[in-house]
Amino acid sequence: MNRSTHGGGSIKSSSSSNSTMTTTMRLSKSFQSKMDKMSERLYDVVKSGFMIKRAQNKKRFTPVNYKQRWFELTKRTLSYFDVENVERRRERGRIPVKGVRLVEIATVNGEGGDPFAPDGYPFQVGYCESTDDQSQRTVPQYTLYLVANSEKERHDWIRAIRQVCEDTNTPKSYRFHPGLWSGKRWSCCKGISRATFGCQAATHWRETNNNPSTGSSPAQISQRSISPNNSTSTSQFSLHHNSSGSIGSSTPTSLHPQSSVSTFKQSPNLLNGNGSLLDNTMPGGIPTPGTPNSKAKDNSHFVKIVVALYPFKAIEGGDLSLEKNAEYEVIDDSQEHWWKVKDAMGNVGYIPSNYVKPKALLGLERYEWYVGDMSRQRAESLLKQGDKEGCFVVRKSSTKGLYTLSLHTKVPQSHVKHYHIKQNARGEYYLSEKHCCETIPDLINYHRHNSGGLACRLKSSPCDRPVPPTAGLSHDKWEIHPMELMLMEELGSGQFGVVRRGKWRGSIDTAVKMMKEGTMSEDDFIEEAKVMTKLQHPNLVQLYGVCSKHRPIYIVTEYMKHGSLLNYLRRHETTLIGNMGLLLDMCIQVSKGMAYLERHNYIHRDLAARNCLVGSENVVKVADFGLARYVLDDQYTSSGGTKFPIKWAPPEVLNYTRFSSKSDVWAYGVLMWEVFTCGKMPYGRLKNTEVVERVQRGIILEKPKSCAKEIYDVMKKCWSHGPEERPSFRVLKEQLALVAQTLTD
Repeated sequence: MNRSTHGGGSIKSSSSSNSTMTTTMRLSKSFQSKMDKMSERLYDVVKSGFMIKRAQNKKRFTPVNYKQRWFELTKRTLSYFDVENVERRRERGRIPVKGVRLVEIATVNGEGGDPFAPDGYPFQVGYCESTDDQSQRTVPQYTLYLVANSEKERHDWIRAIRQVCEDTNTPKSYRFHPGLWSGKRWSCCKGISRATFGCQAATHWRETNNNPSTGSSPAQISQRSISPNNSTSTSQFSLHHNSSGSIGSSTPTSLHPQSSVSTFKQSPNLLNGNGSLLDNTMPGGIPTPGTPNSKAKDNSHFVKIVVALYPFKAIEGGDLSLEKNAEYEVIDDSQEHWWKVKDAMGNVGYIPSNYVKPKALLGLERYEWYVGDMSRQRAESLLKQGDKEGCFVVRKSSTKGLYTLSLHTKVPQSHVKHYHIKQNARGEYYLSEKHCCETIPDLINYHRHNSGGLACRLKSSPCDRPVPPTAGLSHDKWEIHPMELMLMEELGSGQFGVVRRGKWRGSIDTAVKMMKEGTMSEDDFIEEAKVMTKLQHPNLVQLYGVCSKHRPIYIVTEYMKHGSLLNYLRRHETTLIGNMGLLLDMCIQVSKGMAYLERHNYIHRDLAARNCLVGSENVVKVADFGLARYVLDDQYTSSGGTKFPIKWAPPEVLNYTRFSSKSDVWAYGVLMWEVFTCGKMPYGRLKNTEVVERVQRGIILEKPKSCAKEIYDVMKKCWSHGPEERPSFRVLKEQLALVAQTLTD
């Protein structure tokens, strides 16, 4: 009995022990897996950071969306997470490094791309989910589209991923599509089958990673743009598309043998349209890429080709002139604002980077009628100037991802009509559903010949786009000699001195602020000016440089033809006071310039309508940013004797002289009040002491008569008593854009 009981107990104990052991082993494996992941994240991370990820849509009916994720690259995986906090982050997916087949720049936004794609610098990672060598020929290939925040960040990610993949010696794709598959065709080459062979040659990784001359900048890591039917991009047989989108081959009559070698050196393995590998053996006895014979003969390198959007005349030595629409090869783009390029004649020199755009990313910018981010109000002002029937522009809509056609017509009277350019389920563009076209340029061409439901036929665009200012007058030039400036009429004067119009080297219009001696901390400002010339934004007055070797100091900036915003509002009060849309657009432009300064950790300290300038087409730009920091008398006085800064200052500045971007936000609210009163003095004739008392008691400015409640609500947020309660300029910009869209609708 005891034996039986003992035996039964023994069996039960053994079963319980096995169960416990199984559970323990399972927990141990789970714990080990977590530890492996933690170890991999903590000790094996090659690169990490935030990027925006496009949904991969592996399932047929999943929606396309973009989400910000935290990415980590290790020597084994590329993983992404949904939160920044290390302890709370949740892994959303991972790609084995062994499965990566290509890493290339992508064309996600722009014409033919995804209209909802965010702004940024896109690239793509092509990969296979299976890393089994035996199944490499049949597994499907997927594409992960990512958007980096800057060109340098994109370059760093591409280089890091390629380097890790190169170490694993994984097979690579030979060609790829830089554009997106729309469900109907490829946006890059218009191929009608998803399995269509890639229209561009992929970059050779080993050369990019190991050669310092090609691996040191984003220019060399970018692929060269190759036409799908360009014979120089193929070997002794030409790969082409037949009507079904499959691959055919034909033998050319002649082809330079070295070009075939250098072309096939780009990748040791070729993938056809469905992801399976092509044979590595090259026709005609050409050695397999990567062998010593082919490497010795290879002189190819990969370049970034850019197209000039504006003409540029080189004046300073070392610069290179640009011809509009011409192509240039980028040699060095390591500096943000000035790139070294080579033209078709082999001439080398520096050009302003904001005058060109990569050929692979060039969309509607190539057309004269496209004006980009121009607002509805500025488009109307531009089209009414010429008073021509059928004059039109295409601009980005206030609804993100869409475009708007603005058309001037004289029927029944002179006015501007705005039409949303829409897309149907097939991805075709239309203004009237009866007339659909594959691209926006095709749509514009159709309506040039047929009104097709519009007020009139499209006839002409207004004029060339205004040429943007450059960051400095030349490459690495911020010190300007007074002899290079021809001084002209006086534009204004104040506590600091006289402002006169000038011409640099007889060609570039400038404004020259001649500082009175003793009004500013000169040495500190001169040092800061070197940095301030690098700040560049469409809504900031560009600082070209300073004349610091002689006294008085000259501050040389971009010239704005209509002068200060304050005087402009007062001069045109009768026409502006009822135009709420135009006044709001002025405020939005200022918020965009301030959001840029905020992003670069710059504080203005003296934001007001008098320190903003107006150019052609009602363009408004912020001026004198950062200058107040070097003023010796912080309570400086205008020529009229009125103390300025007090009426634009928040409580923390009045009490503790505590400046920040949030103190600029308070001043921005006062600037909005100035705009909607067309230049009235804040707080009327109250003395500074009375203003300080009102501000400390929480009494704010009253709503202007010509201001909508929604706009005044934004002003009141700017005047929140605590700095932390005020919105950022980035948020203000978005809120005001939403208000503008609501008022327009």
